[in-house]
Amino acid sequence: MFTKISFESELESEERATILLVDDELMILQSLELVLERYFRVIKETDPVKALDILEKEKIDVLISDEMMPGLRGCDLAERVHHLYPNICKIILSGNSDKKDIVKAINKGHIYSFLFKPVDVNQLLQSVKHGLENKKMKELIEHQNKILEEKNRDLVDEVLTKSRKIMDMEKFYELGKFSASIVHDLNSPLQTLITGYQLLEDELSNSGAEDSNANNIMTLIDSSLETLENMIKSISNRIKSSISEKQVEFDLNDLIERNIGCMKIMPKNSYPVEISFMPSQDLPKMKGVPLHFDQIFANLLKNAYDAVEKTEKKKITVKTLQKGEMICFYIKDSGTGIRPEDMEKIFETGFSTKEIGKGTGLGLVITKQMVNSYKGKIKVESEFGKGTAFLVCFPSK
Repeated sequence: MFTKISFESELESEERATILLVDDELMILQSLELVLERYFRVIKETDPVKALDILEKEKIDVLISDEMMPGLRGCDLAERVHHLYPNICKIILSGNSDKKDIVKAINKGHIYSFLFKPVDVNQLLQSVKHGLENKKMKELIEHQNKILEEKNRDLVDEVLTKSRKIMDMEKFYELGKFSASIVHDLNSPLQTLITGYQLLEDELSNSGAEDSNANNIMTLIDSSLETLENMIKSISNRIKSSISEKQVEFDLNDLIERNIGCMKIMPKNSYPVEISFMPSQDLPKMKGVPLHFDQIFANLLKNAYDAVEKTEKKKITVKTLQKGEMICFYIKDSGTGIRPEDMEKIFETGFSTKEIGKGTGLGLVITKQMVNSYKGKIKVESEFGKGTAFLVCFPSK
């Protein structure tokens, strides 16, 4: 017998939800309907298979189903419902008190509540009430997760945008540093030229004939002029690259050779480094913005230079190669290497293996982003104390 309902005011204040009642015994359906329809919209069905059709047409908040039914058990129905509509609150009614059936029903159908017959009305209504609260909480969490996902996507876009700006800033900063260092280096050969001319002028004024001292001075001047010419070409190439942001076809071997030449004459690279460049013959031309590839290779070459600074053996090996549909370059140094525990962190923003004040923790992050932007791949291998190698590949088409 149904007991007195003691919390009518609580349920009456709830927004009317829809309950699907499923039981093969019509009398039980009707009795449950009499209780529930006072507070909810009720749909009843004696066939559990047809109940699935109702779910396709109606927005159901709560499923209340008998466990033992011909054709489809309640826990099996709940399992199917959960697969299709996971947020629906599922309540199973059963006259069987076997614990195995209860555990099976809960595990298979993600049952919110398992009630025994004869049903206590207060207990049923409490289960429905709490089940609806649980459903609303799930939907709220899902909604908040969607908002978080959208905000996360927006944040990722913002980070990428800012990273590109940082990349541009670093690009021009590096260009500025490069230009400043070149200008500084120009002073030395210029001074040599000035001194040489003065000495030549004195020699020529004191001798009306050609002598060996004059020839030596001319050789010194020629050498300095050649150094100046190389520096000016390097500056010119960098400036031309920075001006153009259009995708063009270019030779990767030429680009790498030019960067190696620039690195060799940088003033901070005063320690001798043996660079071995092995360009692949008949390497197809690449298409992209040369400045981007300049930045990718220059970052890795700079890291290699920094890595060998304090090692006895200072050697860097660079190769270009074609692997199937990919055009690749390989750069290996004989430097200090990377600790195994740091290998997974090297592409993280802010992480740097360099001593404080030397690294920003952005070089490899920007490099990886630029490689990814061309649908390329970057791999790294390192043995601590022996050196590091990077393999960077880009699609040839």
